Amino acid sequence: MPERVLILAPRGRDAAIAAELLGRHDIRTIICANQAALLDHLNTGAGAVMLTEEALLAGDMGDLATWVAAQPAWADIPFVVLANGVRAPRSAAATRRLGELGNVVLLERPLHAEAMLGAVRSALKARSRQYEVRDAAGKLERAVVDRTRELEAARESLEIALDAAGMGSWDIDLLTGVAGRTLRHDQIFGYAQALPDWNVDAFLRHVEPAQRDIVSEAFAAAPTTGLLDIECGIVAADGSRRWIVAKGRVRYDESGVPVRMTGVVSDVTDRKDADAQLAQAQKMDAIGQLTGGVAHDFNNLLTPIVGSLDLMRRRHKDDERTQRMIGGALQAAERAATLTQRLLSFARRQALQPRAVDVGALIDGIVDLIRRSLGPSIAVVLEVPRHLPSARVDPNQLELALLNLAINARDAMPGGGRLTLTVADVVVDQRNAIGLDAGDYVRLLAVDTGTGMDRTTLARATEPFFSTKGVGKGTGLGLSMVYGLAAQSGGTLRLSSEPGSGTTVELWLPATDEPASDAGEQRAEPIAARRAATVLLVDDEDLVRAATADMLRDLGYTVVEMSSASQVLAAVRAGLEVDILVSDYLMPAMTGGQLISELRNSGVRLPTLLVTGYAAAGDDVPLDVPRLAKPFRQVDLAARVDDLLRPTPDSAAHLRVVK
Repeated sequence: MPERVLILAPRGRDAAIAAELLGRHDIRTIICANQAALLDHLNTGAGAVMLTEEALLAGDMGDLATWVAAQPAWADIPFVVLANGVRAPRSAAATRRLGELGNVVLLERPLHAEAMLGAVRSALKARSRQYEVRDAAGKLERAVVDRTRELEAARESLEIALDAAGMGSWDIDLLTGVAGRTLRHDQIFGYAQALPDWNVDAFLRHVEPAQRDIVSEAFAAAPTTGLLDIECGIVAADGSRRWIVAKGRVRYDESGVPVRMTGVVSDVTDRKDADAQLAQAQKMDAIGQLTGGVAHDFNNLLTPIVGSLDLMRRRHKDDERTQRMIGGALQAAERAATLTQRLLSFARRQALQPRAVDVGALIDGIVDLIRRSLGPSIAVVLEVPRHLPSARVDPNQLELALLNLAINARDAMPGGGRLTLTVADVVVDQRNAIGLDAGDYVRLLAVDTGTGMDRTTLARATEPFFSTKGVGKGTGLGLSMVYGLAAQSGGTLRLSSEPGSGTTVELWLPATDEPASDAGEQRAEPIAARRAATVLLVDDEDLVRAATADMLRDLGYTVVEMSSASQVLAAVRAGLEVDILVSDYLMPAMTGGQLISELRNSGVRLPTLLVTGYAAAGDDVPLDVPRLAKPFRQVDLAARVDDLLRPTPDSAAHLRVVK
C-alpha cells in the first residue's frame, strides 16, 4: 500500500476533486474524514499525504505531529499541502504546524492540475525510494548478521572469511584493556602494518571529534547491554576520512562479570557515498520536476509576446524608432527564452535537435567569440586533433554550453590564466566508472587554471540557481544547463577541482558514424503563403493560440482556431476541410500526440506540426511528426508550415471529411 495517496480536506469538495483527478491518472487515493482516520491509514502504509492548509488549522494536530516525529530513520513521508493562496502573511501557528510535518511540498491555490499531478508523482517517487533504501539497509543488516553467525560457527576459518568480506576482527580483554586484531582491522584505520598496541582510546582518537562522545558512551555501555553497534566517521592514519561499522558482543564469566568483547569492523564508505548519491538524485529529480513545469508556463507566456513583437516589427518597417524599441524588446524576450532553455536542459525536457556535429569545426567557429568574452588576460589553448568522429548533439546547445564553460572559467581567473579546450575520441567498455553505456564517445575537456572549488561547492555545482558569483552576477544555470544537455544527449558531465588548482570539466557525448551536417542559414523574413491554404490550429492557451493565429493570418493563411483535441475530433467527424494541423502538445484530457494518433487511426492523414513549451515530444507522438519549440518566431513558424505544405507525389491536397 505504499503507492496510495491519503487525502484530508474537510471543507467543500476539495477532497473529491483531488481524488477524481488523481484517479484519472491511475493514482490510488483514500479520502480521510478526519485526523484519526488519517492516522489509521498512515499506520497501515501510504505513499504520500495531500491535505489542505485549513485542515492543519481545524483542530489539534498534535497526534499527527507525534506520528511524523516517530517515523523510523529511513522514512520521511511527503506531505502535499494545498495552501490558501491569500496574500496575507501566514500565521505563526500555521507556520509552526507546517514545520512539524517535515517533508512538505506547498502548492498555492489556485493551481494547475498538472502542478498537482507533478507534485504528487514526485512525492510518490521519493516515497518509493525511501522503501527501497529501507529494504536495501535491511538486506545489508541481515547479511552482516548471517556472516557473523557463520564466523562464530567456523572459527578456524575466521581470517579467510573476514578477509574475503573486507572486515577486520578484534578482541578486547576488558580486564586489562589490551586488544588483539587482524591486519585487516588496522588497514581499515589507515595502517599498512599491524600496530604493536591497540585499545579503546586508540580507537577513539581516530573517530571524528563531533562523534567521539557518542562512540565513547557506546563502548562504556557495552558491558551492561552485552552488545556494541557503532557506525561513525573516522580520520585514518593516512589522513583520509572514512565511515566504519563496528559490531561486538560481550562475553561474561560464570559469575556474570564481563571479561571479553569480540567483534568485527568494516569500511562502509562506499555505502555511505551511495546513500548520499541517492539523496542527491532524489533532490535533483524534484528540482527537475519543478524547473520543467516553470519553464513550460514561462514559454507559454513568451510565445504571444514574441509573436506580437514580430508582427509589429513587420507592420512598422519604416518607423526607425519603433523598430529600435521592438528590437530591444525582442532581445529581452530572447534572453528570457534562453533562460527557459537552460531550465529545460537541466530538467532534461529541452526540445533538442541532435544531429551529427564536427566538434572541432564547431569550436573553430566560436573560438574568436570565446577569446573576446574572456579578454586578453586569459589565453585560450585548443588541442583538437584532426579526423575526429562526429558527436550526436544539438549544435546550438553545444555552442551555448561551451560559452557557459568559458564564462565560468573567466570568473574563476580574475587575475588571468589559461583555458585549455581538448577534444578526443574515447571507447568506453561495458564496465566503466562514469555510468555510460558501452560505445564510442567524443570527450571534450575544459581545463582552467583558476581558483578551483572545494568539495562542498563541487558537490552543488550542477544544481540550478547555485552560484558562487554573488548577487546579480550570474543565474546559477550555466553548469546545470550543460549537465542537462549531456544527460539528455546520452552522455555525461564530470567535474574535478581543488582549491587553488583550477577546475576540469569533462563533457562526454556519444559519437556517430554519420557525416557532420551544416545547420543552414536563418531566413531574415518569414515565407508568405504560396497558395491559399487553411490551417487548423489547436491550443488550450488562449493567448498563445491567438498570437499564433495572427502570425499565420499575417502570412496569408486561413486559420480555424480550436481550444481542445475533443473539439478537433468533433469538427472532423462533422465534416471539416483543412490543409494542415498545427497542434500544441500538452493539453488537458488529450495531448497533441494522442490527437494525431486518433486522427490517423480514423483514416485521417494530413500534414501536422507539433508545438510545445515543455518536451520535445512524449512517447505518444509519432516519430515522423516535426516539432517546433515555444517560444517561436514568425520566421520559424512560416518555414515549418511552408515545408509541410509543399506537395509530394503521394500527399493528399487537404483533409476533407464528408458529412
